[in-house]
Amino acid sequence: MKQKPIIGITTNERPNSDNIITSYAPRGFVQAVQRAGGIPLLLPIGSIDDAIEYVDRVDKILLIGGQNVDPEFYHETKQALDDDFSHRRDIFEFAIIDEAIRQRKPIFSVCRGTQLMNVALGGNLNQAIENHWQEAPTDYLSHEMTIKANTKLAEIYGSETTINSFHHQSIKELSPYLDVIAEDPEDSTIEAVASNHPDIHFLGVQWHPEHLIGSRQEDQELFNYFVNEL
Repeated sequence: MKQKPIIGITTNERPNSDNIITSYAPRGFVQAVQRAGGIPLLLPIGSIDDAIEYVDRVDKILLIGGQNVDPEFYHETKQALDDDFSHRRDIFEFAIIDEAIRQRKPIFSVCRGTQLMNVALGGNLNQAIENHWQEAPTDYLSHEMTIKANTKLAEIYGSETTINSFHHQSIKELSPYLDVIAEDPEDSTIEAVASNHPDIHFLGVQWHPEHLIGSRQEDQELFNYFVNEL
């Protein structure tokens, strides 16, 4: 029997009302990987040595959303709309990215994960953008997206689709190792990127497909592609 791919899913940390820290990932990521035939393995934030060990034990990496990326990593001062940062998480996930690239293991990223990957590969971010944080429920499709032809994203979604949106930051200067494959037609906000380097196996999206897998098959197909093909 074919062995199921093990998908390492990064996690976030938040204190609860008793100030007890919880490590977690939204359930949609776990479900999407399971439905795609993979084994989800949550990767708690730890040391650089932990990051290296984690990557060695999994087949692919999924970088999830969360806090802003600290602009010190692209040599700017903080101008974000909120003070939601985790320097410890940034350091840990940069180590995950570095080791995954070194081992040539595929990476799929969502929201913050896509922004972090762009920074890791030499790009930077818009720290405070408007009109991309919807007040509607997470599975509501709030704005349009156009998709580059002859890409895997176009194969799944077609030339255009609608997406949900929960981000105050976005890619500004794109890494030379990435290509834009989808954007908002209204303001040209980058909504998806892919590696153009033969040794970096990467696809990143800015919206949250993990919240849509129960209502739209295309978003599950995106995870199917990551788990089984990327």
